[in-house]
Amino acid sequence: MKILSAFLLMMLLFATIGCDQTTTTPEDIDPGYLVINEFLASNDTTNSDEYGEFDDWVELFNGKATAIDIGGMYISDAVADLTPWKIPTNDPTSTTIAAGSFLILWCDKEPEQGTLHVDIKLSNEGESIILWESDATTLVDSLNFGPIDAGISMGRLLDGGNTWGTFLIPTPGSTNEISSQL
Repeated sequence: MKILSAFLLMMLLFATIGCDQTTTTPEDIDPGYLVINEFLASNDTTNSDEYGEFDDWVELFNGKATAIDIGGMYISDAVADLTPWKIPTNDPTSTTIAAGSFLILWCDKEPEQGTLHVDIKLSNEGESIILWESDATTLVDSLNFGPIDAGISMGRLLDGGNTWGTFLIPTPGSTNEISSQL
């Protein structure tokens, strides 16, 4: 029993420090921010897009009291990227996140599949996710992450919060469930 408890404690510590919580939001995020809330860098079987493909994804959370249209914002998977992907502005119905809601961006490098399919691909070996305002210089949110196993997501333990954890059961498009944390 002691060995199992020690193992679970080590896994919890690894899950908490396995993600660099580099973010432009305050230490304790209050409602009122748009944040990267969860991501899956190697999706084998967890959830599929509208084409039945198991693509990487990034979940955004709108903690503001009003809707946010992310059309025109930029996203990248590399800090030094001089040409981040511009989220299309032609479909505000798809790119608007209601207050207190979530939006999934498919990181599949197949933008021809639709507005929410962005021209980046995440690496489960670790990298960055960066979201900029429509001026492509004002940082909205960012994080750096290390290696992560296929089918395991990382997300904020409370939606919009500052502490990150690893989830055995990803929760794309819905509240992050602490009960599914590794």
